[in-house]
This record gives sequence, C-alpha cells and structure tokens, in this order.
Amino acid sequence: MHHPTSEQLTSLIDAARCPHCATRLDLRAPEIACSGCARTYPRLGDIPILLADPKAYLASCRRRLTLLEHEVRKTVRKVEEELRGADVLPLTRARCRAVIEAIQGQMADVRTLLEPLLPAGAQEGPGHPLAEDAPVTLEYLPYLYRDWASPPEPKGENERALATVEAVIDGRALGRTMVLGAGACRLAYDLHRRHREAEIVVIDLDPILFAAARAVTRGDPVSIREANWEICEVEHGWRQWVLAAPDGPVDNDRFHFVLADGLEPPFAPGMADTVVTPWFIDQGPDDVRDLISTLHRLLRPGGVWLNLGPLRYEPEAPIALRFAREELFDLAARSGFRLDRWRTEVVPYLVSRLNGRGRMEWVLAFSATRLEAPPDPPHADSSEDGPPSWLVFGHLPIPTFPGQSVFWSAVPVFQMVVSTIDGRRTLDDVARLVAERARRSGLSMSQIRSAVRQCLAEVHPECRKRE
Repeated sequence: MHHPTSEQLTSLIDAARCPHCATRLDLRAPEIACSGCARTYPRLGDIPILLADPKAYLASCRRRLTLLEHEVRKTVRKVEEELRGADVLPLTRARCRAVIEAIQGQMADVRTLLEPLLPAGAQEGPGHPLAEDAPVTLEYLPYLYRDWASPPEPKGENERALATVEAVIDGRALGRTMVLGAGACRLAYDLHRRHREAEIVVIDLDPILFAAARAVTRGDPVSIREANWEICEVEHGWRQWVLAAPDGPVDNDRFHFVLADGLEPPFAPGMADTVVTPWFIDQGPDDVRDLISTLHRLLRPGGVWLNLGPLRYEPEAPIALRFAREELFDLAARSGFRLDRWRTEVVPYLVSRLNGRGRMEWVLAFSATRLEAPPDPPHADSSEDGPPSWLVFGHLPIPTFPGQSVFWSAVPVFQMVVSTIDGRRTLDDVARLVAERARRSGLSMSQIRSAVRQCLAEVHPECRKRE
C-alpha cells in the first residue's frame, strides 16, 4: 500500500503514526488498524487512542472509575460516622450532609459522562497493575468549571490566557497546530475560533477532561457538580454547572481530539506549523530538554513553539532540572530555536466561582521559531560554553571521533553505544537501539536515554575535553 510522504500530506490528522512501528494510520476510518504491524487502535467514544497498549488504557479507566467510587463510599461512611456524635449541631449536620450530597452527585456525574464511552469489553483483572496513563480522578475537574462554566469576562482566566498567547503570536498564522497537554481544551478552542484557517489537534491522556471537552465542543452541554470540601458558607456547599462552548461548536474537520502521550506524540516529523504547550513543560516531562527535542521533531523548519504557563516543577524534580526562564531560553537557542517574543505576568489561577478560592500564579509566555539547521557547535576545546548540544538534546547528531573504530571497553554498554555512532544518529536514535537490545530491562525510555547520555559523557572525547 502506498502512503503519502510528509511533504505530500496537507492535514495534520493524516500524519498520525502507529506508536509501535510508525506506519501511517487512517484516523478517519471506522476501525483504526495499522497496515504495518496489524495492531488496532480503539476509541474512547469517537476519540482515537494512540497508545502502545490502548486496551490496557481502557481497562484501567474502567477499573480506576470503580476504585474512585469505592473511595467516595469510604468518605461518605466516614462523614456519616462523624454525624453520629451526640455533640453535632444542626448547622454542622447540614454542612456535612451537603458534603455527602456533593461528592455522591459529583461521582454520579463523572460516571454518567465516562462510562458510556468505555467499550463493554474494557475489563481488567484485579491482579493487573493500573496503567499510569489512565488518570481517572476528580482532581482535575476544576479545569472543566473554569474552562466551560465561567461566563465571558474581560479579565477572566480564559480571556487573559488567550490574550497573553495572542500577544506572543504577534499576528502569525497558526496553520497545522498541535496542543500538547490540552486538558479541558478551552485555550485550544479559543485559538480555533480566533484563527479560522488553522487545523488543531489536541492531545492529552485524561479521559474525563477529554470526554467532557469533546461533548462540549461538539455542541452537547455537560452537567457536572462542583463539590466544595472546604465550605465557607453552608448554602454554598456545592453547585451544578452546565458546561457549554460560548461560541458554538467547533468545525470537526479542523479540530481533532487524540488520546496520546504528549511527550511522544505519534505523528510524522516536520508536519506541524505550530506546537502549543499550555501549562505543560514543567508538569509533563521528567526533563524539559527531552521535550524540546520532541518539539523540534514535530515542527517543520520555520514552525513555531508557543508556550504558556508557570515554571512550577513537581517537588520530586531534581533541582538541576528545574530550569528558570533564562535557562529555558538558553536551552531553546542551543537546540535550534530562535526566541521571538516573550512576556511574564501574574494572573489568577483556578479561582472557584463557588467559594472564591484559588491562587495567583506567575506565568511565562513565549514564541520560538524552529531554525532550518541546528546551531553551530562551540569550539571543541572550549569548556566555557557547557557540554556539547548533542549530549544535552536527543535530536542532534552525535559526531564520530578519531580512534572510534578501535575503541574497546570492558563495559558492554559502553561498547554498544560507541558502535552505534555514525555521525547521523542522535541520542534518541541510540537510546532506541539500546532499548531494542535490552527489551526486558524494565527501564523506561527516559531512564535508557539518561544511561546513554552518561555513557557518551564517559567515552566521547568531545565530552572529556570539556571537563
């Protein structure tokens, strides 16, 4: 079967690839099947699931939904036990009853939203581990309330986010656009309404947020409760919201949902004109440098990376990887991006209309253009400019070195890594080759990439000269 090349493709959705063998997938077909490896890819409702094990993802979604209901029942029993106390006042009893009603109703709303989209066969045995990429949780529901229940306001969170991104876009057309970690999808929706020419593909792993966002952007309102655990006033214990798209449904030919890993989107390289990372770079990747390489791969030369969000890393992130703005811009420049425009501001974040609680957050917005060629490497004898860029990033070719053909090491992995260097392969290429030869190692690609980086730092002369 003949498949068009990346240059021949005009639609971003037609650039979808099999997560296993990278063969082109037809996401418009009734059944998504890979002609290369014969794997099939189901849907959550009508949303394609492009993951290495989509059946395990669906099974974990169902199991996590069941576990979530179990946790809600435990909480209800605990509150009811507290209400048996002889010293409970009537108003306290009313507040606790409001908590019970709220969490039970919220759970029922979530099940009503998600369960009909799960295939009947999506079952998982109790002994199987839960898939980490199936985040069925109530934790992220506030994004739905903010994105789709808030009325239009000149200084509202959604409006400010769009205005900030538009300021760094500076009038450029978006073209074929990916939004990684799209969440509840309001920013993607607003960009779609503002940029009529753009084709937008939203990517995330959260089934609840995507199920709601898909319904809302299709023109189907969603009813869901906001439960207020910290009740300030008894009368404001919970509220039923109707989520709706403020400017009508999206154009289904230009706005596409895909459940996939935003750190490794299964799409042909060089197909995106724009990649947007909203509140993602500090939460999604273990190492932002690896994500930068992914963005470089996805974008065509001249394509634009748009970012919005805080640099608020997870507490367990190593201090050395909690990059500040200046470091992030330095990394972008070293990897082959030109910084265009940027701004910072302090904005309200997830302020509840039910109880008024939320926080103020510092955010960074910028646009950066992917250059045609990687930056010139610093002089090989210089240690002032840091490690070579090909060691830092996964998309730049690793240079060969004198004496490589006779290199020998008693450490097998050193020998393996050096044998793969041919002047064209990158850190990511070598990591994939190592992963293929060590399939049963139990290591993630991130761990394998780190191990390869350490090997190169130990054996490559360019690295040793900079010590």
